[in-house]
Amino acid sequence: MIYVLDANLYFGLVVDMVRAMNIRVDFCNELPDAFIVGIGYPVTGSLGEMLHQVMHLRLRDFVRVREEGFEQFIQENFPVPNPITSGNAGPFLQFLRQELIPLIESDYQADPADRTLLGHSWGADFTLYTLFQQPRLFQRYVAASPEPNFDDEQHYAAHHDSLPVRLHLVVEDMKDQDIANLESFVSRLESRRYSGLTLTHQVIANSTHCAVVPPAFQAGLVAVFS
Repeated sequence: MIYVLDANLYFGLVVDMVRAMNIRVDFCNELPDAFIVGIGYPVTGSLGEMLHQVMHLRLRDFVRVREEGFEQFIQENFPVPNPITSGNAGPFLQFLRQELIPLIESDYQADPADRTLLGHSWGADFTLYTLFQQPRLFQRYVAASPEPNFDDEQHYAAHHDSLPVRLHLVVEDMKDQDIANLESFVSRLESRRYSGLTLTHQVIANSTHCAVVPPAFQAGLVAVFS
């Protein structure tokens, strides 16, 4: 079961990607059969209006604490009549754990020990938040263009010496600081020697923050399922 955050943007991409990498011949068989679950929002209006609504809703659900600067940025670039405040990551994670996943697994023949979470940007931040808050909720994590929270990892490490997941981290090469943050975070994780952790990462060259999503998700899925 592959759960895709930002489904309004990326659900079709991931469905076609998984389909293309599993057509049941030896030379096109990178991924197993999978259910794809898109986690998105029931927005209405024109394409532009729906995009604006989605940008506010994802800010609300993926960011863990109130960030007024983020809210201002989103409202300036994606204005809506009634902006939504950020800082809902905790309740959103509770929704996934207590409502969405049980519903999916009651309706489909899904393996509770075989869940994957994909996220990009703030969705990647939420992916890492989930990893350190509920590490066993998913067994595979793909985080594209995250801004790693070192405090979350520090708090987790103070109470755990295992992290039984497959984790793939990706960043584009637009900013040297983003690459440095990723490399520092990877070094931190490797230094912990968490039992059960399989960690891979990459920097995708000549890419932007949004254009990185297809190659990041493609490489990430191959990495966490290999």
